Amino acid sequence: MRKSWVIWLGLFFVSQSLGQAPAPMPTIIPGVDQLTPAAVQPAAFQTFGNPAPLVAPVESLDGNWQITALIEDGTQASEDQIRLRYANNRMFTIKGQTLSFYMPGSLESRAILFILDNSKTPRTIDLIGAEKTGGKGIYSLTGDTLVLCIGEPGINVRPPEFSATKGSPYLLMMLKKLPPQPALIPPAPNAPPVFLEAQKPPIVSNDEQIRALFVGTWGHQDEDYTHTYTFNRDGTFSSLRSYKHQFGKIFHEDVRSSGNWKIDQGVILSTITTSSDKKNVNQVYSYRIRTISQSEVISVDQFGKLRREWRLP
Repeated sequence: MRKSWVIWLGLFFVSQSLGQAPAPMPTIIPGVDQLTPAAVQPAAFQTFGNPAPLVAPVESLDGNWQITALIEDGTQASEDQIRLRYANNRMFTIKGQTLSFYMPGSLESRAILFILDNSKTPRTIDLIGAEKTGGKGIYSLTGDTLVLCIGEPGINVRPPEFSATKGSPYLLMMLKKLPPQPALIPPAPNAPPVFLEAQKPPIVSNDEQIRALFVGTWGHQDEDYTHTYTFNRDGTFSSLRSYKHQFGKIFHEDVRSSGNWKIDQGVILSTITTSSDKKNVNQVYSYRIRTISQSEVISVDQFGKLRREWRLP
């Protein structure tokens, strides 16, 4: 520092004697000449060589997808099982952040919102339901192949890998994107099956006796659902239909309904007045009682199908 001033003074006097303008005084701030080059660089230049990684925009999944493989509880479903129990024609349609499909049998449309995040590894997907929020999962997209691994609602742990082993709460699906085609129109539903009784047990004709025995909670299970019904003394009832398998638990919501019931000449008539599935509202169902006891009731519904219910605690 002192040396710089001495040199400048010497040049000043020399320039004065020669009649020249002096050189400008050095603008040195004490301590700066000891700093490293990186320390005096503007911050923007110091970080220019290592920019923050950019997150790629979320890819579009828009289109029609066909389920080519489905595994739940360690078991792979066949194509017929997927088509008849999970999704009509094994088809999903994705548009924006909505996944939709037609339910087998009833051909009711089901739509579910989802959120993607491709900033994580593996990429994540979250399904959102109106009644319950859940379905945390992961996904992989390679060309026209989409792989989904999604947990049941209420499972807060995201799948660590693309796997659905025996006893795990995860569903694993592989889907193939189909070429663009006109909007899918579901076929007309088939007529409901009619089950004829092999032998008709004697009909109980005493309505008051049936009413007294019928009050309480009853239920049964089939291949896909658990059904429970509670019939109250005041003529009201409530029902719950819940799904047994992971696909149903993930992509559907439990159906809760309530309404009024009465008995007329051995026939139970129930009218739904409120339901989480609005298509059920104002529907009337009839069941002709064949036998009834403290633990079991056998009836025939309006389609001629034989039904068996067990009393629940």
